[in-house]
Amino acid sequence: MPRASNPNICLAILAAGQSRRFGEADKLVQLLNGRMLGVHVAATLASLNVTSRMVITSAGDHPCADEWSSFGYGVAVNKNASQGLGTSVAMAAHVAMDFSADALLVCLADMPFVPVDHFERLIDTFQSNDGAAIIASYGGTTVSPPALFDKTLFAKLAEFDGNTGARNMLSSATRVLINPDLLADIDTPEQLRKANAGAGFRSD
Repeated sequence: MPRASNPNICLAILAAGQSRRFGEADKLVQLLNGRMLGVHVAATLASLNVTSRMVITSAGDHPCADEWSSFGYGVAVNKNASQGLGTSVAMAAHVAMDFSADALLVCLADMPFVPVDHFERLIDTFQSNDGAAIIASYGGTTVSPPALFDKTLFAKLAEFDGNTGARNMLSSATRVLINPDLLADIDTPEQLRKANAGAGFRSD
């Protein structure tokens, strides 16, 4: 059975990672095709039909913050970001609850190649399937973010800490197929170099 049309969806971009594999530099401020890596997803999704949008970051004065704001995103600071990605998922769930959202759409700031139409398919799948609590991306071998979570899971997500994350939950997700190359994330300077050279790559 389909859900009600125009659900209240909260979009959260997780941008508070520690970039450890990238070295000393903050990978999100590095340029990809002339734009800071951390801004690409926000720009791609600026036109996505969601009720609220937020970036979870480790610092309110992050160099990307002005551009995030210019695209209509609120900026929420995760003071526990160094403990792991799960803390950002938890914060996103709290934000979604604050907005009384019907669903939370989570994406990662270091995955710049996912097109807006894939996010639209995630939302369409959520709307058309009342029994699906999780909608996730499927590249043919693995299930991954971007992913959408029904409000019935917010309390569970809000309990995540640095040692827990949503990946284990994705195994039961309704899957939306996507070219696996578009799910690549940029974790190392070499991956960024190849992306800027147009060489293409798959993440490790």
